Amino acid sequence: MGYAGSGGTGYLLHPGVSMKGYAMYLDRYFEAMDTVLAKVRTTQRKQIEQAGAMVAESLAHGGALAVMDTGHMLRHEALCRAGGMLVIAPFAYGLNVDNAMEQRKTERSAEESADLERRTVGLALDSSRMKRGDVLIINSNSGRTPNVIEVAIQCRERGIATLGITSFEQMERCAVAHPSGKLIDVADLCIDNGSPHGDALVDVKDNERMCPGSGIASAYVFWAIHAEAVERLQAMGVNPSIYRSVHVGGHEYIEEQRKQFLVKGV
Repeated sequence: MGYAGSGGTGYLLHPGVSMKGYAMYLDRYFEAMDTVLAKVRTTQRKQIEQAGAMVAESLAHGGALAVMDTGHMLRHEALCRAGGMLVIAPFAYGLNVDNAMEQRKTERSAEESADLERRTVGLALDSSRMKRGDVLIINSNSGRTPNVIEVAIQCRERGIATLGITSFEQMERCAVAHPSGKLIDVADLCIDNGSPHGDALVDVKDNERMCPGSGIASAYVFWAIHAEAVERLQAMGVNPSIYRSVHVGGHEYIEEQRKQFLVKGV
């Protein structure tokens, strides 16, 4: 056995295994992820500035900010994070029915499924605390699933602004699954996360591509919107509550932040 790496550290190699090619996947991932993030910076800045302005305008006038994530990491990344605004809240819903009748198991028609989704989304929004003037960020890499489209449609009807984060390339190459189209057709503003069709970034010999880009890229877009919104809020004389790391301020400080946030609302 031998070790590969510098300074006496690294990963274990079996006897007779060559180092040639071991760093190639790693390098390809670094390069591909850099390309995705560069694409966001160079093609989506205007849209991110517009999104930041929408969020700031809402929060400055008593609105709220929520995140609906159908992806893989933004829901956890966005909430209760050091450096994130306390005002960020989740929006998610589900309908669970325990009624197994195998003898009656039939597929619903597209029209029946759409109607059920419409009624479910309406109930979810009715049950939520979102209201006119709020902003909902919807993260969906494909931008085509019926629940995402229906939420955006009904939010617009209720005066809730929607900001979509999606892969334009993925969305373009996916089939429509809702009569009203895709996220770009129904959201107030859509931002491209820059990730490719299929999401994975690195070719692998004799295997599937690996290392998805959309999770990191969508978080990158989200925090860019956040940065723009905070700067615009301060320009309007509003200094929003931003979480301090518990490892820096301690739990008592965080609790005090929360109390002040409940008074300020932002």
